[in-house]
Amino acid sequence: MVKILRKKNRDEKSLIKVNVTSNRVTQKEHFKQTIKNIEDENTKLLKLQRQYRNGEVKEEELTQVQIKSLCDLYDKQIEALQKSVQLAKNRILEHRKNNQ
Repeated sequence: MVKILRKKNRDEKSLIKVNVTSNRVTQKEHFKQTIKNIEDENTKLLKLQRQYRNGEVKEEELTQVQIKSLCDLYDKQIEALQKSVQLAKNRILEHRKNNQ
């Protein structure tokens, strides 16, 4: 691509550079939007979890997709908590070994 650019005149080069830059910006914006959508979905799911815990939403009011999403969320939270507890246990054991 570089060799082709060198053979073209200056106006065409700048046009190609603008298109490449525009494409990069579009990719970045798409990535940002994707992350934002994921954050929005997670925020909504956490809000739904709080509402369910507080009794504001009954299980009968939830769709099957919402129930599955909440179950997946609980599974992830439990797994993260178990890892956290295990790390804490390991730190305590290491501290005990070092202080004996």
